Amino acid sequence: MKSTGNLGLDALADAIAERVLARLNQSQEPRLLTVDEAAAYVGRTPKALRHMIANGTIPAVREGSRVHLDRADLDCWVEMRKVTS
Repeated sequence: MKSTGNLGLDALADAIAERVLARLNQSQEPRLLTVDEAAAYVGRTPKALRHMIANGTIPAVREGSRVHLDRADLDCWVEMRKVTS
């Protein structure tokens, strides 16, 4: 990327480019995750995640005997539990 000569503007442009690239890469990842993949994604055990699904804490997509979780639902679940001190 060409430098503008303004360090602050260059840093901002780099940060925006990194965010755009991260979102493009994220869209290439599968939207639906298995319970094991989703557990790893949110840092919980598969057993804990299955418990959350059974209690209705987090929505699941069911097709026959298969259970999947939507990445957007997982992101929302994480965002709703953030605390600020």
